[in-house]
Amino acid sequence: MTNRPLAAGSTLLVDLDGVVADQLPRLCTYLNDELGLDVAPTDIDDWSYDVPGVDGHVGTVITELMTDHTEWYFGGMDPTPGVADALADLRSEYRVEIATHRVPDTHDVSKAWLDDHGIPYDDFHEEVPSDKGAVPGDALIDDYHRNVANALDAGKTGFLMRQPYSDPTACDGAHVVDSWDDVRSLLL
Repeated sequence: MTNRPLAAGSTLLVDLDGVVADQLPRLCTYLNDELGLDVAPTDIDDWSYDVPGVDGHVGTVITELMTDHTEWYFGGMDPTPGVADALADLRSEYRVEIATHRVPDTHDVSKAWLDDHGIPYDDFHEEVPSDKGAVPGDALIDDYHRNVANALDAGKTGFLMRQPYSDPTACDGAHVVDSWDDVRSLLL
């Protein structure tokens, strides 16, 4: 018998961008096509990546895309490889709830995208505080180390889905995973 980090029946809080949805290729398409840059997903190696020619960092651009280009941005993202099958399998033992910092006005687009890609979940949190550790649940799967650190501080199990901008040293004690197969191996 394996020693799982989470009991069956627990609630998994799952982030969208960088975890369920592969956001970096879509973001880079915008940066390159609309702003005339030459940015690859691996170039965005810091959460506050400074975008050349933009007054602000990558978060400023993402906020603009969420509010001004919602359908294009969210609708054009591909699912992270293996996510639909992994979440279907995980739902056999856990409750799966989406907890995203996307702008609440975009949640209908997000839910439609999840449905269009056959990505199962049990609930979608309409309001998520900046501290994801405050969201009721037992574990958080997220790509942003600060969110995972907040979850750990709140007594939750943390899973950091590694991205070029993720910093595993900032969330000591988290399970660092590179894929949904890694998550499945830990939890099933």
